[in-house]
Amino acid sequence: MRSVLRSRLLLPLALVGALGCGDDEPQTPELLTVNLPVVARVGTEAFECGKTYTNVGTTGTTYEPMDFRVYVHNVRLVTRDGKEVPVTLTEDGTWQHSGVVLLDFANRDGLCTQGTAAMNASIKGTAPQGDYTGLRFTVGVPEDVNHGDPTTLGAPMDDTGLHWSWQSGFIFTRIEGRTQGLPQHVLHLGSTACAPPPEGQTQGTAGCANNNRPEFHLDGFDVTKNKVVMDLGTLFAGANLDVNAPGTAAGCMSSPNDTDCGALFQPLGLAFGGQAANPAAQTFIRAE
Repeated sequence: MRSVLRSRLLLPLALVGALGCGDDEPQTPELLTVNLPVVARVGTEAFECGKTYTNVGTTGTTYEPMDFRVYVHNVRLVTRDGKEVPVTLTEDGTWQHSGVVLLDFANRDGLCTQGTAAMNASIKGTAPQGDYTGLRFTVGVPEDVNHGDPTTLGAPMDDTGLHWSWQSGFIFTRIEGRTQGLPQHVLHLGSTACAPPPEGQTQGTAGCANNNRPEFHLDGFDVTKNKVVMDLGTLFAGANLDVNAPGTAAGCMSSPNDTDCGALFQPLGLAFGGQAANPAAQTFIRAE
């Protein structure tokens, strides 16, 4: 009798064990901390404000930096079988916000008088643990914030020096320097031929005929070992930085009619002057 009673008491406990007591609840995946160093160079030399670089561009000119800042977004890791996994960027209130990162390589030394003395040379976030063999990201800010008011978007999108106007949007990449031939050579990359917003709209997504958001795929990238290199030497390799097309901005401000942009858009993999975009031709960014 005692044996039967004991069996009846044990049966519910056995059933509880079989049900797992919460084993079927979803488990939080283990996260990988992502901290990607981004290095700025001019050829084989590290980029620094206050330095003078030689043998730059097709004329072998000298180059004295004045600015070097780049927005990136849509950061993804790529698994061995080719699946893209988004990186959740860390919100730090200064350099990363709403999925956008500002990479800032310019302090206030030398001719670098724009922006701030502070710099940022990394992309930080998290992703699920995995076997990753590649990195992908887009230069620029997303279309859904590109035409917003920079004074209300928060850092790092609150710098009006990285913005043309409400309609045209952000300057995705601002690179400036002085050469032997020009007191200021600029590359201001951003969307152009943007449609005006509907009347009365104060926050919108005006479409632009030329989005100018280059996509970069770095294959064979080890997220635990490799770094991203942005090289002005390769960006300028096919360009004459000592002259400027008459009647155009000093350098390239992304106008589709500015012939100075052609030699700079090609190493970015962007379309220009009737030539289709060719991401395979980009040489500005690489992995090391």
